[in-house]
Amino acid sequence: MALRGPQTLPGPLWAVVLLLWSGAGAALLSGRLPARLVRPVWGVVLVTGVAVAIDYPLDLRRQHLFLLLGTALAALAARAGAERLLLWRFQLTALYGVAALAKLNESFLGGDVLALTVATGPLGPWLPSPPALLLGLAGLLLLATEATLAVTPWVPRLRRPAVGLAAALHGSALVVASATPSMGLRLVVFGGTAVVLCAASAQ
Repeated sequence: MALRGPQTLPGPLWAVVLLLWSGAGAALLSGRLPARLVRPVWGVVLVTGVAVAIDYPLDLRRQHLFLLLGTALAALAARAGAERLLLWRFQLTALYGVAALAKLNESFLGGDVLALTVATGPLGPWLPSPPALLLGLAGLLLLATEATLAVTPWVPRLRRPAVGLAAALHGSALVVASATPSMGLRLVVFGGTAVVLCAASAQ
């Protein structure tokens, strides 16, 4: 986002927003904030995240921003740690459930979407075109993985294994689909946030 620069905000204000957003996020991830500061810092993440989202052109590909905003909003709205975890589990179910349902179509299950993703991804020049059957099976596996991750927040014994499953899913997406550095960074933010939410919900 720093490389892309602001669309509407003045440059100095854009720099302040990015510094506040990343600094507040780093402080939360450190786990060393006093309890009285946790909610205010989540508020900073939410407000600066909204500023970043507003400054972006409206584009549904910015899922990483929407996921971060939802995470911050849930943390800010929760009155206690248990309620925060509950809201994050609902967010994970919505995230992976919607992703799985969106793949229930002929284009994806037939392998067309995956074929294009592989061909335009970083491995495309070195990989031969996968057979249609293999792409179809990969699509089914991806759909089943996302459907499973939509359910695991509510099954205590599956929460810890789900962290590894989510890490494998998003790590694979980063390797296969990061066609450009900016897309790779978005995948890192999106996948990293999802994995951290899975880890948090495993408590």
